[in-house]
Amino acid sequence: MNRNRLILIVLILLVVGIGGWLYLRSGRENVAVDLVQTFPTAKIRRPGPEAFSVMNAKINGDSKQSIFTKDNSRAGWSVTVPDNAWLKVSLGILEDGWKVQGDGVLFMIGVSDGKTYDELLKLTVNPFGNQSDRRWNDISLDLSQYAGETIDIIFNTRAGPTDNHNGDLAVWGNPRIVVR
Repeated sequence: MNRNRLILIVLILLVVGIGGWLYLRSGRENVAVDLVQTFPTAKIRRPGPEAFSVMNAKINGDSKQSIFTKDNSRAGWSVTVPDNAWLKVSLGILEDGWKVQGDGVLFMIGVSDGKTYDELLKLTVNPFGNQSDRRWNDISLDLSQYAGETIDIIFNTRAGPTDNHNGDLAVWGNPRIVVR
């Protein structure tokens, strides 16, 4: 009887250990491509590399490694999309931009295979006019339909609907491709 109890206890500890390991492991992202780290070699940087900077951006007390631009811009990376890939990014306007009357920034994300362009996101963020935009806007986009393909992931920013550039301090926070 002692041996059976010992085996049962070992099995229970083993199941709890494996379950705990799986639980803790699931909280971490499997980052396939960190777009901030690879930004210096990005395929597209318009109007020019000087229009961008990599920074630690803080919005509402939450800091993220970010790509900053204050102009209409386009940045793009050529990537081979892994299976089960998702593009994750947080969009925001630096807090100094909240105090300036403007119409926000239009953020757009798309993918291109060199022949076609698929728009995945189009979102205006206007923290001056909309207090609920005074935060990071977390975005997750499913890239699984492009698995195995080499595509360009393209980030665009434009002035808001009235083409007012006041307060257009746009940041792409912690952009990355993760595998689930």
